[in-house]
Amino acid sequence: MQKKKIKQRGSGFGISIVYLFFRIFGYKGMRFLLFFVVFYYTLTTPKIKRYLREYYLLVTGKFNFFIYYKHMYTFALVFADRILSKRFLSKYKLQTFQADVIDVERGSIFLFSHIGDWSMCGLVPTRKKVQINVVMHEAIKKSIKKFSQTIQEEIVSNINVIDLAEGSMSVALKVANALKNREIVGMMVDRYLSKEGAQEVKFFGKNVWINRNPFEVAYNRDVPIVALFSLRKADYIYNSYYYNLPAFDRSLPKKESIAKIAQAYMHLLEETLKKHPEQWFNHYDFFETQS
Repeated sequence: MQKKKIKQRGSGFGISIVYLFFRIFGYKGMRFLLFFVVFYYTLTTPKIKRYLREYYLLVTGKFNFFIYYKHMYTFALVFADRILSKRFLSKYKLQTFQADVIDVERGSIFLFSHIGDWSMCGLVPTRKKVQINVVMHEAIKKSIKKFSQTIQEEIVSNINVIDLAEGSMSVALKVANALKNREIVGMMVDRYLSKEGAQEVKFFGKNVWINRNPFEVAYNRDVPIVALFSLRKADYIYNSYYYNLPAFDRSLPKKESIAKIAQAYMHLLEETLKKHPEQWFNHYDFFETQS
């Protein structure tokens, strides 16, 4: 059971054209260009369309070309925001819900999934400006990454990426040091890397596999877990919903205790996707049958 590689689309040149439209014609001009770009992709991505059909039928019971187009257009806008925010972060506003402040006195694990734009977490208010260390594969194409670096403002960011490509030992040490320093560690839940790091859960009535490692780390280090969803609401505006998950039940065996909290997280993800199905961007066969 190995996680499949997901084909990347787009290029640094394509992103630069979109960025040029934004600089000349503003956000509305960029939207106009993306209208045609997305229409092309909706006609040339039958596999993604098939995968999303299963997803939408499970979540909403409806799927057609218009729904598919809206989904891909939302994805294009969120991806554009991720690039633009590197240069124009001050233009973006984040409205937070569920709590006024995140308690990071003992360090915290942020649980991310491919819903909305996790990178907006840098705008989440905390009691003190604290570093957020995001553990992930930097799978973005080199040409896109290079372009985003060329336009990035010289600002001090509180987001640090811990690349899984560095190796498990290096990543484990950096995570441990971050939590020791009472920093936040963000980890992706809805994609696993291997059987050893996977946790089986129920998701919209299906048995699926997710990343077990965030829950394992939180259990071993005895730190709080926060589920965070940053969803696009309008141009330059995101709504951030975050929930403090319950503490682990240590009267249960470790495996059962972790499974219980993992399922609690998936329930939150389900409830969020029922309201915002067009903002989940796992464009592969997530619901494939697992033996």
